[in-house]
Amino acid sequence: MSVKHLFLVAGAAIMACAPVSGTSGTSSASAAPRRADYLTAEEIVGANADVATAYEALSRLRPNWLASHGTTSFNPGNGFAIVYMNGQRYGDVNSLRNIQASEIADIRYYDVTQAGARFGLRAGPGGVIEVRIKVND
Repeated sequence: MSVKHLFLVAGAAIMACAPVSGTSGTSSASAAPRRADYLTAEEIVGANADVATAYEALSRLRPNWLASHGTTSFNPGNGFAIVYMNGQRYGDVNSLRNIQASEIADIRYYDVTQAGARFGLRAGPGGVIEVRIKVND
């Protein structure tokens, strides 16, 4: 078999495996890629996690945000993230239980380095979970 024929066979095999537009399969082109540090209202609704609190939604969709991220002797503390809501300090991770998931516009997680750059000394050793609430029109 010539090299030309091998390329044709390989190309045909690749085309046969490619998804066809308009089929019942899911299309990754229309869905936004999942980000490890960001959670949208659409993703919360899509996972049916909008019927509970923000804490329960995160425990389903981004459980690592709720975990302790360690402490150091330089920066002692409990190692859990601090919660900010609409730019204001709101409380510890348990305060997420007071926020209805259906009210969330988006949530972003900042690790300790990013949190320090954005929030300064107000950021904790476990980072920051920033919640933005939907604005009523």
